[in-house]
Amino acid sequence: MWRQSTMLAALLVAAILGSACATSRPNSPPRITKQPAPGELLFKVAQQSKESDNPFIIECEADGQPEPEYNWIKNGKKFDWQAYDNRMLRQPGRGTLVITSPKDEDRGHYQCFASNEFGTATSNSVYVRKAELNAFKDEQPKTLEATEGEPFMLKCAAPDGFPNPTVNWMIQESVDGSIKSINNSRMTLDPEGNLWFSNVTRDDASSDFYYACSATSVFRSEYKIGNKVLLDVKQMGVSASQNKHAPVRQYVSRRQSLALRGKRMELFCIYGGTPLPQTVWSKDGQRIQWSDRITQGHYGKSLIIRQTNFDDAGTYTCDVSNGVGNAQSFSIILDVNSVPYFTKEPEFNTAAEDEEVTFECRAAGVPEPKISWIHNGKPIEQSPPNPRRTVTDNTIRIINLVKGDTGNYGCNATNSLGYVYKDVYLNVQALPPTIPDPPTAMSTVDGRNITMKCRVEGAPKPLVKWLRNTNWLTGGRYNVQPNGDLEIQDVTFSDAGEYTCYAENKFGNKSAQGSLVVMERTRITQEPQNYEVAAGQSATFRCNEAHDDTLEIEIDWWKDGQPIDFEAQPRFVKTNDNSLTIAKTMELDSGEYTCVARTKLDEATAKANLIVQDVPNAPKLMGITCQADKAEILWEPQGDNRSPILHYTIQFNTSFTPASWDSAYEKVPNTDFSFVVQMSPWANYTFRVIAFNKIGASPPSAHSESCTTQPDVPFKNPENVVGQGSEPTNLVISWTPMPEIEHNAPNFHYRVSWKRDIPAAPWENNNIYDWKQNNIVIADQPTFVKYLIKVVAINDKGESNVAAEEVTGYSGEDRPLDAPTNFTMRQITSATSGYMAWTPVSEESVRGHFKGYKIQTWTENEGEEGLREIHVKGDTQQALVTQFKPDAKNFARILAYNGRFNGPPSAVIDFDTPEGVPSPVQSLDAYPIGSSAFWLTWKKPLYPNGKLTGYKIYYEEVRSSYVGERREYDPHITDPRITRMKMAGLKPDTNYRISITATTKMGEGSEHYIEKKTLADMSSVAPGTPTFSWEQVPSENGLAKFRINWQPSTEGHTGTHFFTKYRIKGETQWVRTPEEKNNDYQEVKGLDPETAYEFRVVSVDGHFNTESATQEVDTNTVEGPIMVPNETVANAGWFIGMMLALAIIILLFIFICICRRNRGGKYDVHDRELANGRRDYPDEGGFHEYSQPLDNKSAGRQSVSSANKPGVESDTDSMAEYGDGDTGQFTEDGSFIGQYVPGKLQPPVSPQPLNNSASAHQQQAPAAAGGSGTAVAASSSAAGPSGSGSGGAGGAGGASASNGGAGAVATYV
Repeated sequence: MWRQSTMLAALLVAAILGSACATSRPNSPPRITKQPAPGELLFKVAQQSKESDNPFIIECEADGQPEPEYNWIKNGKKFDWQAYDNRMLRQPGRGTLVITSPKDEDRGHYQCFASNEFGTATSNSVYVRKAELNAFKDEQPKTLEATEGEPFMLKCAAPDGFPNPTVNWMIQESVDGSIKSINNSRMTLDPEGNLWFSNVTRDDASSDFYYACSATSVFRSEYKIGNKVLLDVKQMGVSASQNKHAPVRQYVSRRQSLALRGKRMELFCIYGGTPLPQTVWSKDGQRIQWSDRITQGHYGKSLIIRQTNFDDAGTYTCDVSNGVGNAQSFSIILDVNSVPYFTKEPEFNTAAEDEEVTFECRAAGVPEPKISWIHNGKPIEQSPPNPRRTVTDNTIRIINLVKGDTGNYGCNATNSLGYVYKDVYLNVQALPPTIPDPPTAMSTVDGRNITMKCRVEGAPKPLVKWLRNTNWLTGGRYNVQPNGDLEIQDVTFSDAGEYTCYAENKFGNKSAQGSLVVMERTRITQEPQNYEVAAGQSATFRCNEAHDDTLEIEIDWWKDGQPIDFEAQPRFVKTNDNSLTIAKTMELDSGEYTCVARTKLDEATAKANLIVQDVPNAPKLMGITCQADKAEILWEPQGDNRSPILHYTIQFNTSFTPASWDSAYEKVPNTDFSFVVQMSPWANYTFRVIAFNKIGASPPSAHSESCTTQPDVPFKNPENVVGQGSEPTNLVISWTPMPEIEHNAPNFHYRVSWKRDIPAAPWENNNIYDWKQNNIVIADQPTFVKYLIKVVAINDKGESNVAAEEVTGYSGEDRPLDAPTNFTMRQITSATSGYMAWTPVSEESVRGHFKGYKIQTWTENEGEEGLREIHVKGDTQQALVTQFKPDAKNFARILAYNGRFNGPPSAVIDFDTPEGVPSPVQSLDAYPIGSSAFWLTWKKPLYPNGKLTGYKIYYEEVRSSYVGERREYDPHITDPRITRMKMAGLKPDTNYRISITATTKMGEGSEHYIEKKTLADMSSVAPGTPTFSWEQVPSENGLAKFRINWQPSTEGHTGTHFFTKYRIKGETQWVRTPEEKNNDYQEVKGLDPETAYEFRVVSVDGHFNTESATQEVDTNTVEGPIMVPNETVANAGWFIGMMLALAIIILLFIFICICRRNRGGKYDVHDRELANGRRDYPDEGGFHEYSQPLDNKSAGRQSVSSANKPGVESDTDSMAEYGDGDTGQFTEDGSFIGQYVPGKLQPPVSPQPLNNSASAHQQQAPAAAGGSGTAVAASSSAAGPSGSGSGGAGGAGGASASNGGAGAVATYV
């Protein structure tokens, strides 16, 4: 009970809600929404008790307010469907009729009417008809006779039915009754169901099967078989090729045929004959171009037009021929008619009182349709008269509307082929505006078009206006649509705001609000670029975008309009920057790639094409034509894989080299697809073709069939015939062996011939039967004489048809006999070059091919092992040699040479070369220091070519491709030991070209330059942490003095300058030096001896300071004189002891020298120089080691022993240069003062001699027994000017020890 109550309540609520909804809808006349299509509606009646009924429906539905009621008429009379008991029903709430058990009497014309208080709507009229299919006439199979080769017809007496049944012929087996269709170009079915044989063959005879006709009803899904025929073929007794019949007409469409617009049309042209005739169709004299709409059927015997239109009208001609007799022709004139169709349909109208409306209806068709108007289900002529209504053939116009004008109007266009009908209504209302679909809050991006919705209703139709904020929107980018919507074109950021839709008619007004937010549109800022890549390489498309920061962005990639599935295609990778990378590309990857940047409001796209190019496909070999000595190869290309073919190569192999392919011809033009290739005799050739494009070579084509050629004599003789001896007493004749492909016949061999090139000399011959042999040795021949030589190719067919070339050869060469004489240096032209001259050798003494002369040169330091050779032509007696070493003693000699041997050399000459300019420095680096300076470091020149005197540095501003004024940086560097400096006073953030040259007294060498940019103003950045080194320098006042070398940070910011901080270890107060802005070092003076100090350097830039790590410096000793209070040198004990020791050493040294002289002895240096060949000592006494040469000649040709002397010193040489800057052992005058004060606070070491050359080290005397001894450092005269100081060795003429002098005496304790 409770359940029933609940259901009743639910139904009541539903009814109330439905009523409320219904009352909310405006009143309107009915409108047909579903109806049967014009034409026929078929139904099926059960004919046997076993068949079930097949219900059918006649549709009719309408809407309107109030709900319409439905009525039907049948055959023009009111139809009471309820009188048919339960066999007919009407669907609830609809007008649709359901016939559950069709009967024959249901046939007729039906039409539906839907009515309410405002009008009556009329549906289409439909003719309901029963579908049926009768049976074939019951008769026995017939036997028909046909003649082989002649046309024939099987006629089908098809049964009646509706719609007309589809007729076919089929084959039915006589044993089991199975059937199969006929599909044969000789057999054609005409529209009447007859089967036409174009010609009969013996195979058409039906001894074990029937030809049967079938009739099918598609609607009833049934078919029937009848008219079975047994076909007996009468054979003519002639072959098929002789049994011919000219074309004969069998069936053609009517000469005047009619087609309906929009329907299928088939024209037939069936002709018989032997052979099978061929049919060609044309229209209006032009051959038909076949398409999807116009095609051929029945193997060309019919023409099918789908969806016929008026343009298909015309004269269609079929031309038929089979090569026998005359060709046949038949023309069909096709007209196209049409059932009526609307060109302008009437529209539904809702209007207000006092307005006017017009219904317009226009239709076309062939024949011309007639239009009639219907009002509320009746012809308008039968409706009540209305003086405000005007009716014409195509229009109904009603003015000054009143409520009673509401109703239905229908337009019916009819011709003899059918009709077309449409029912509409006029609804006259008086309603104030309403806005059922108001504007909303919307978002968009700039630059797009947007439509803000505002759908209004009312009668009369309300006028809609829009406001933004408080401004009316009219014209320009703002367009109010007929339905009330507002379209804004090219939205800008100023369009954002509140919008109001305002609707008004004479009965009132209504408004609704919405809003618009405008954001930045999405843009592609870097579009992908078109890409062309070789297969196998990678391709990358880049895509960068910009979008509104408040929106989320998604980047997708598409290929050819489809999104890329990165999971399914692992070769496609979207990287973190949204680029698309395709690895190992292949030809199928070619296409259009699209980058899609998408937000919820918009998207931006950019496209690029990828072309993946690959080598061409292998050409297809089409054939080969073999001739006596040539072959023609034909081929076809099979695709270039997106890179055009450039050329082809023809390759061959033979039975001699079956495993290798050689090129017969390369670069055959890409427009040629055949080529003729010459072939050698006595060979089997096989050919193939390769295509080339810019990517590379295609796979080769399949190889051709073999071409065989006949034997012949050789067509050439061996090439590269040469005659030359390998020994002085033989002649070797060599040649290039001829490959087997050039033998041209069996039993191939060479005949080698030679003779002396003198009158009446006979030819000597030798046959070589090994074709691979490439030389023959002829022994016992005179040295280097001339021969005539030839090599002939021979086979079974005879000698080569080309005369062998006679070649000149020579027997073996021997060593030249003479050396050039009078070899002299005529003039030294520079530090590395000079003119040399000599007397040439005789041609006979060369004993071979005279190649010229070799000048060999070396220096003392290099020795002969490092000599350099200069080759000079043999027809000259002098040469400019440019490979001497500057500032050195150079040696030279000359010799003649032939093709195998060098001759004896001339006497060696020696000469001194002057200094030259240096080579470039080995490297140059510049590190920015702050914004206005560089820290420069360089390496000395690899080849000083003299004594370095310093460096010059130049700089110039670089602006783009323009170089500014070149300036020399001041001060100059005059100390060659310096390899670094600070270059200040530059402009911030400026490119500079910095050049450096090393100098000698001969001038500047080649420059080395770099380009560097100073830093921008970085005064707000702290410098990087610096480092420093230190060294102790001599002091003048007994207090310690140190040089602090600043090493700025080379990573990050360096700073512009520095200063030093130091303190005594353990104290808290730091002492600060002044800031050093020009140099990279500072000297700190006045430090207490025997004290430990802590040092730091501080890099400075603007207000920022960065300190280095702390280093500890111990001033245990002080270099230089030490000031001792209340003690003078005169009473200093150490000084008295030293002077006594020095006096004893001098006396002992003089005594030893006198003793050695008295017994004729020499110093070790003298002995060594005698051993090395020096003989230019004067006869007078004295210390010959320090004697000057007797004359300039001996000075210019000094002995080899001078190689042991040190190089000429520069004016600025000092002992620091020989001790790596360590002057802790000696002062500049060579004394021992301070020898126990180590320079860098290192433990004391043994003193070293001033001259650190190799010879000086070799000449140190061993210490005497007892731990003491003396040593003498000897050398040649000093090159520099003498200076003050103590002379060495107690003899006059000794060189000064100052400024490079080499005369210091050292005592080792």
